[in-house]
Amino acid sequence: MTKQTVLNDSAQHVSIIGQLKALHANDSFKLAEMIVLSLLAIALLLALLKLVSYVFRKVIDKKIIEKSDNWFKDVRFRNVKILTSAKIVSAALLVSKALRYSVYAFLLYTALPIIFAIFPTTRHIAATLFSWITTPLVSMAQNFVAYLPKLLRIVIIIMLMRYTLKFLRYITKEIEAERLIIPKFYPDWAKATYNLLRIFIYCFTLVLIFPLLPESESAVFRGVSVFIGVLFSIGSSSVVSNMVAGLVLTYMRSFKIGDRIKVGDVFGDVVEKTLFVVRVQTVKKEIITVPNSSILSSNVVNYSIAAHEQGVILSQNVDLGYDVKWERASKLLIEAALKTEHVLENPRPFVLTQTLGGSAVSYQINIYTKRPELQAAIYSEMNQNILDLFQQNGIEMITIVYEASRNGEKSTIAPEYAGQ
Repeated sequence: MTKQTVLNDSAQHVSIIGQLKALHANDSFKLAEMIVLSLLAIALLLALLKLVSYVFRKVIDKKIIEKSDNWFKDVRFRNVKILTSAKIVSAALLVSKALRYSVYAFLLYTALPIIFAIFPTTRHIAATLFSWITTPLVSMAQNFVAYLPKLLRIVIIIMLMRYTLKFLRYITKEIEAERLIIPKFYPDWAKATYNLLRIFIYCFTLVLIFPLLPESESAVFRGVSVFIGVLFSIGSSSVVSNMVAGLVLTYMRSFKIGDRIKVGDVFGDVVEKTLFVVRVQTVKKEIITVPNSSILSSNVVNYSIAAHEQGVILSQNVDLGYDVKWERASKLLIEAALKTEHVLENPRPFVLTQTLGGSAVSYQINIYTKRPELQAAIYSEMNQNILDLFQQNGIEMITIVYEASRNGEKSTIAPEYAGQ
């Protein structure tokens, strides 16, 4: 082997060693670079977590507590308190906490693939984690784009339904205010007719939209819809009957709000009519709720319909002895009736001689009034006037028991009327 060959081999060996050292130094630099980048990613993640925590705890939660009196009011239905403001504040803070943890999870799930992507040996893990996010999002985006024509049809149907209801609501208000008069269509029919048409429009809209809903043709979706329909048909039989009865009562026009009625044992003024029940306030200020189906199956006595025109007749029975002539009894009863407030002079009160009993004659005084809702006070005042007039005129109002127990000397007339 010549000396030149040995020198060439030595040079090549030195060159290879230099290249290896250069590669090693380059790998060490890249490793250090990847470690620094991963540390920076972790530091950025921690900073974002702290920022999110600060925003939710010190800004959002603090604002919810400070503005709770203005933002959150008690939720009431009529006079029943359903949710207090304190419970609503607690629910808002719970939602804020759930959102905060959701943001934590999102940041962690986003940071892990980034950190794994820095190192070549873990890049496949990063790709897998990214695919778990991107694949569903891409699929959702594709499905959404494919669903856009059906969604547009749903929006058009809902808009048409909405503006149709607005037009019908406007017509209803005009009819109720009697600015729009339709022959043989009463103003109190307007709201009931609107509610009926609204239910029909809702059902028709649902029928049109149902086939356009996502997965509407799947067996699960159909099974759930059938199950809900069966539950509704079984559980709402009484509800439907009351609703139908309410519509029938509206179009029958048996009574309206403010009328004094009698349904079975319920006697009082109608204060509320709904699609399912009618609420009646008695003379004792009791509120009685009567289902519409019960009213439809009963006889309804309305004291107010005729009262506004010619007056309604109220009657009171009075028993007098045979020693009082019927002309005198009728005259005094009519005089007592005319002294009573809210009793009409025209038509004039009249007296009926009802029965001739074993010891007394039963008279019935009949009066006309346009205030049937005050009949308790009218009866009371009229009875007081009858007592005053009869005793002032020396007429005794006695019963069989009292007559049998007296000795014939003591009178039933009050001492205050003795000298009159």
